Amino acid sequence: MAILQNGPNGPIIGKFGSVNAYLLNGQNVVRGPRRKRTSPPSELELLNRKKQKVAGRFAGDNSGILDFGYRFLAKKGSRIGAFQLAQRHIFKEALELDSENNPFVNPEKLIIFAGQLTPLASCEVKLQGNIVELKWTPNGQYNGSRYKLNLALVGLQGESRLKTSIAEVRQGACSLQIDDISKKNCDYHVYVCIWDTVDGGFSNSIYCGVI
Repeated sequence: MAILQNGPNGPIIGKFGSVNAYLLNGQNVVRGPRRKRTSPPSELELLNRKKQKVAGRFAGDNSGILDFGYRFLAKKGSRIGAFQLAQRHIFKEALELDSENNPFVNPEKLIIFAGQLTPLASCEVKLQGNIVELKWTPNGQYNGSRYKLNLALVGLQGESRLKTSIAEVRQGACSLQIDDISKKNCDYHVYVCIWDTVDGGFSNSIYCGVI
């Protein structure tokens, strides 16, 4: 059954006869019944499905971090939220193919936090027991105490950690104790970004290496 909203000039939503009506980006769209496909998928289509599966699994495993990391790029009221923006980035920019043409996530191409602020030029990371040590070159435009660093430790098999406001950008270095990290079950790929904690907004993350 279709529903006519807001009188005769309003949008129609639902099924009437052999067609379906729905709203897409504010427009009323009417679509006929789908036709059953008879031809087999092409090699490109099969590869695309594999890429979607890999990107979707990785994004799902890290949904909490990505929802946080893309929060300032997601527009209010848009049907495309932070998670969808992150998933799109992974699919389009962070996937590569191995020697057997299977897609995988390249951690060096990942952007875990995304935003408009200028990112750090570089950051070094080292693990000493349960202490994560970070060292970076401060940027003069971030001298105030409002500018902090966020840290993400991302395992490619779903084990990840998020630490926010770990240090002021102007400090240039910090040591962060993370209990039991020395007993980790996987390698962590390390990412940091700048966070304006007053007005909001992130820089894009930079890749610091693996611990």
